Amino acid sequence: MAALLFARAGLVRLTRPLADFFASGRLMPAFLNAIAIAGSAVGALVFVGAAGGIDFGWQGATLLLVGAGLGLVLAGLLIAPYLRGYGGYTLPDFLAERFNAETMRPLGVFAALLCSFPALGAVMLGFGLLGQAALALPVWIGIAGGIVFIFVATLIGGMRSLSLSQLAYYMVMLLAGLVAVVAVLWQTGSLTGTDTLLVDEVIPALSWQPFAQSSPINSFALFFCLVTGFASLPYLLMRSFAAPDMSDARLSFVGAPVFLFLICAAIPAVAALYEPAALAVGDGLSMLSEAVLAVVSVAALLSTGAALALSIANMIAHDVYFKSLAPNASAGRQLSVARLSVFAVAVAAGAVALRWPQETLVGAATALSLAASAFLPVLVLGIWWKRLGSDAALAGMIAGLLVCLYYMIAPHTMPILFYESSSLLSDATAAQTTAFEALRHEYYLTSDAAKQAAVLAEWRESVRPIANWLGVQGSLAGVFGVPVGFLVAILVGLFAPAPSARRQRFFDTLRAEPV
Repeated sequence: MAALLFARAGLVRLTRPLADFFASGRLMPAFLNAIAIAGSAVGALVFVGAAGGIDFGWQGATLLLVGAGLGLVLAGLLIAPYLRGYGGYTLPDFLAERFNAETMRPLGVFAALLCSFPALGAVMLGFGLLGQAALALPVWIGIAGGIVFIFVATLIGGMRSLSLSQLAYYMVMLLAGLVAVVAVLWQTGSLTGTDTLLVDEVIPALSWQPFAQSSPINSFALFFCLVTGFASLPYLLMRSFAAPDMSDARLSFVGAPVFLFLICAAIPAVAALYEPAALAVGDGLSMLSEAVLAVVSVAALLSTGAALALSIANMIAHDVYFKSLAPNASAGRQLSVARLSVFAVAVAAGAVALRWPQETLVGAATALSLAASAFLPVLVLGIWWKRLGSDAALAGMIAGLLVCLYYMIAPHTMPILFYESSSLLSDATAAQTTAFEALRHEYYLTSDAAKQAAVLAEWRESVRPIANWLGVQGSLAGVFGVPVGFLVAILVGLFAPAPSARRQRFFDTLRAEPV
């Protein structure tokens, strides 16, 4: 029944105008748009929680919810209304028009793919693992099922289909959560013990913890990345283009945290309902628990996965194909390319997830930091600072991305060089520093090649824990990338020539609220 409901919600008339496919006709009122945003955000929030973002207590869950909620509010106050004021379809298109620089378009597409495609791969992997756990199916069949669901949910009507589908996903998640709450109260008489957002029995612990709060600095970095990341994720910001006007776009994002909280408040009851110790195998409650968990999981995966797939496909069809390769293409041809892109993107993400599952999860963990480092400085400054020109915007985006990528990659690929170049910023203890120096001397003083190779391997492994800046984990590199992006964009903007009068008039138009 749930599958039929999801499929029917995505079916609309095949012939739609471009504005319908790319922006739901710009007719989504704030209330419904906020529900769609909240439904899209659930999957990302659950992934962060499952990957170590909470400590299985109310403190961790609060940090997660408050961080994501503040990020959506930040987007609603500083970014979303003015994207709607521009009236385009994609973030790269806005950047190219705001700065009158086509170089911003491919950079915007690249950055959006960097933070969106691995996340879509993680969603497809989630479908595969869910099918394996619930129905004992091979992983590839679960992934294929996910592709079909996304195909139906977005292919025909694009954003219009997605908007209708996400409303169905949200209502199903909310209803399943209420069923879980009632079942837990009926079974135990209270909701005590359900104070966690996720439990090990529902989402097995992953083999790595990219968002673990191992220290106060990492707790701060996680909170920072949640706020800035949720304010910058392209697949969430694209909902601003679907609002009727700037006011509705603002209310959509400011109101979304309320609906997000309603869903997340019910998740602990779903977790408690599924506690194996509380269930008798084969009884009615056990079957209800498994059904509720499966429905909630499919709805969350679809809501996030369909939004990601459509966001990527829209950029391919609009920015890569129409704006760059075929500017004279007809509306029908654009729609055909967009629909084909949805299918191709979903299949590609599924294939990558099946071939490289662990690498896909690692890549998905970087989405918040990459999105924040690439987009937040240029969007906020581009909307609120008239003097920001194309050179400054380009420099800020590149600097933020490079710092973020460097901190994510260098400590793992060249830990010794990374530590030696920035040892003053490391959280290494005196004992770890002494051990590093001893191994370095031993390596350079050893003449035997075999022994030298063994010492080098030991040296590299010993330096990995201290190859960091202030002890921050690599997946939280946005805490460095975002400030660098702002700083570089501001400095270049101050010394570069001011934008032309035409660009400044565009800026004024962008900020003008309808009366």
